[in-house]
Amino acid sequence: MVSILTNTQAYYADLCDEIRLFFDVRKIPAAQEISGQGFCVAHYFSETNCFRHQAILYCEGKQVSEAVYESGAVSQEDALAYRRAAKHGAKIAVYRCLAAYFKQEKPWGSLTGVRPTKMLRDLCAACGEAEAMRRMREQYDVSEGKLRLAQQICRTQIPILQSVQPEEDLDLYLGIPFCTSRCAYCSFYAATTTKDGQKEEAYVDALLRELELLAPTIARRHVRSVYIGGGTPSALQPKQLRRVLQAVAPYAKGVEFTVEAGRPDTITREKLELIREAGAQRISINPQTTCAATLPVIGRKHSVEAFFEAAQLAKEFDFKAVNMDLIAGLPGEGVVQLLQSVRDCIALAPENITVHTLAIKKGSKFGMENVGQFALPQQAEQMVEQARTLLEAHGYLPYYMYRQKYMAGNMENIGYAKAGSACIYNIDIMEEAVSVLALGAGAASKRVLPGQARIERFIGLKDIASYIARVQEMAEKKAALFA
Repeated sequence: MVSILTNTQAYYADLCDEIRLFFDVRKIPAAQEISGQGFCVAHYFSETNCFRHQAILYCEGKQVSEAVYESGAVSQEDALAYRRAAKHGAKIAVYRCLAAYFKQEKPWGSLTGVRPTKMLRDLCAACGEAEAMRRMREQYDVSEGKLRLAQQICRTQIPILQSVQPEEDLDLYLGIPFCTSRCAYCSFYAATTTKDGQKEEAYVDALLRELELLAPTIARRHVRSVYIGGGTPSALQPKQLRRVLQAVAPYAKGVEFTVEAGRPDTITREKLELIREAGAQRISINPQTTCAATLPVIGRKHSVEAFFEAAQLAKEFDFKAVNMDLIAGLPGEGVVQLLQSVRDCIALAPENITVHTLAIKKGSKFGMENVGQFALPQQAEQMVEQARTLLEAHGYLPYYMYRQKYMAGNMENIGYAKAGSACIYNIDIMEEAVSVLALGAGAASKRVLPGQARIERFIGLKDIASYIARVQEMAEKKAALFA
């Protein structure tokens, strides 16, 4: 049992994120007073020309740890920068208080955000790499190993991000929210494909209508990359997939064009031919694991053999890059199983391999049901680090990274690539360097406003039926976002 007592609600969610680094809990109740039962984290905030955060940990009503974070003078002229600095102060104080009591330092320190490389890159731009590295280590308590990883990724991204023209460039995303079955770890909104395909057909009609309505908006920008994701785009019937590919192909000429083929059981020669003929240079074939015993546990309906067959078939079509996704920390798996999956993928010689760390989201089956033994934090860390060592030994270098809440061991997701095969779209979206016009149900559009150091967002309706009925409204709102 752990609760929070705070004199401000402004940082409540951030305090919860820090507490979850040390306590395996979802809900953390607010306390009105120090309780004599369980743990209570007390947080006190004050501000004058600076701000002060005091964090005190109580166990059974007795104080057992304390940490204080005080800023220097902080200007309130930039309200956004001030709020960010104050928020980080709250997180740092609570993290250090808990780390001292449990005698544990977390790999990413007090950082719980999605994009640590973006944070490092922004700091490098403001004060230089050496000073940025020092601040990340000393202020945010990031471990040396994770700091060097972030540095390596930032350096790899430089030539790709240097070409960005923020006021002109646009990444175009089309979402296909259909899968053949629902994976137990997935919290994304996606419908199961139907036998007659009528629901999918109606969705494709709406998606292409949205693309038509937004054609003038796209024409005012330079399309930098095109990405068809999901769900599982290859779960569509061939005629439906053909319609989507033919509609988007004119926007993808001469630029990076990716299609997530995704599940091996949806991949056929006919669909690969359609994808390649449309001009796509990149696809994903995602086993998640090559451990046969794990596949039914995570809700995958294909066999390991189906994955190998799909991977071999894809080689016939001369794609510039094939990506394969794996997940570290699946139930019943340890270091041995993950490394075998990595070796199996390496043997197929894809250009990209992405190693995700399992995140147990409340909207997933894993988040709602007790399905088995998950990796402990230390084990998850070993899995991720040993996978990295193995991949780097075979010429796969990390090129993008992001993090999520509720990840095993507070780790990260890392995309690895052979030299010259990094995915531009993945870098753009994770570093939030380029505006994204996202079409489809639940798709998130972002307009990057570099001169104002902010991003405006619009997330479309998730429900497929609602999206179909209101597609014109969705298109109009996205057009207004980019007006």
